[in-house]
Amino acid sequence: MTMAPPRTGHTAALALSYADEVVVPCVREVHRAVARRAFGAVVGGRGPRLVHDAVAALAYTGVSQGLRGASAGLRHLADRGLGTPVERTPRTRLLRSAVNGLVGDRLEARHDLYALAMSVRSSGVDVTPERHGFALAYPAATSELVVLVHGLGENDDSWDLGAQRRGTTYEAALHARTCATTVRLRYNTGRHVSDNGAELSDLLTKLVDGWPVPVARLHLVGHSMGGLVIRAATSYGVARRAPWTSRVATVVCLGTPHLGAPLERAVQVGSRVLALVPETLPFATVLGIRSVGIVDLRHGYVSPDEWYGRDLTAHWGDGRIAAAPLPHAAYHFVAATTDLVVTGRSATGRPGAGDPVIAHAHPARVAGGHLGLLNHPQVGELLVAWVNGRPSALPSPAAASPAPTSPKGHP
Repeated sequence: MTMAPPRTGHTAALALSYADEVVVPCVREVHRAVARRAFGAVVGGRGPRLVHDAVAALAYTGVSQGLRGASAGLRHLADRGLGTPVERTPRTRLLRSAVNGLVGDRLEARHDLYALAMSVRSSGVDVTPERHGFALAYPAATSELVVLVHGLGENDDSWDLGAQRRGTTYEAALHARTCATTVRLRYNTGRHVSDNGAELSDLLTKLVDGWPVPVARLHLVGHSMGGLVIRAATSYGVARRAPWTSRVATVVCLGTPHLGAPLERAVQVGSRVLALVPETLPFATVLGIRSVGIVDLRHGYVSPDEWYGRDLTAHWGDGRIAAAPLPHAAYHFVAATTDLVVTGRSATGRPGAGDPVIAHAHPARVAGGHLGLLNHPQVGELLVAWVNGRPSALPSPAAASPAPTSPKGHP
């Protein structure tokens, strides 16, 4: 049975729920730590402290119960039609995607309506992943596909960033100047990169099998986390001899943290520092609730073997495992010169010391910032050139696929 899509009433209910689960405990524990220190400094302060703690506990319990009740009430009303559908406007769709980036793993574990499923998207709606659905959404389907995979907290609409200013998008440029059909995806960026990679591999199988015309070539383009998801998908697909892997001609990663993202590392350091002092320990706990998808960005993890069975909120060090690239595909790693999220070395996969992430990847640098890579004039020109490039001699599925392996976390 298909669940009804979430409404803005569910958004409000979710906000109240997290206020109860995150904000109230944080304020309560800070209050408790400050009170403990204050009363401890006063002779005979134990009795007043016990009274204070009892009154404070009753107050926080009342606030928590009120938030919990309001959340349940709003959710009940939303299930019966309160609010407008979240999928109706680009702004509310983006809010849903951002929330998935922050706590999407928890939403999925709770089977929350707000959790996103990976899907092919066209004109802001899901496309049924079978031949009839693809034929309806892509009446002019061609044998060459460009698949766009967005980054953390983004969605399929993100590729239109700056379209009014530029007057075009990657999709429009590719449609006008190549023979390829562009396909956009949306997914829950709060999940592990490796889990999304496995699901992307399965979705690409459905895409190739159900496409209205035989697929000759695939070009995979990922922004930020999307590039890691693509690399995870190719590794997963090759291990399982997925036929789509033999059709991949090009892999393009735009601002992808192949060597990790310093911003997530800074959050990890900040969390550990805050945990050293009782009064700031609750704030460390708040930082610790960030999704496993965000944590994966710290070191650019793409394999379940890199995180399985480990507490990554406490673990320090990279532990990356080399993921074999597709030997027949052309790899292009693009960095933005003023990117404050991903360094140039990480985006091009070339550390100061040691081997590059993918030896035959072609690095490129363009002026601009991280989000600018979603719709950049120079990147648009490069994409058109790469898609129009002379097709490489693509191997047969058997030749492209080594013997299957069984990474941890996936059957």
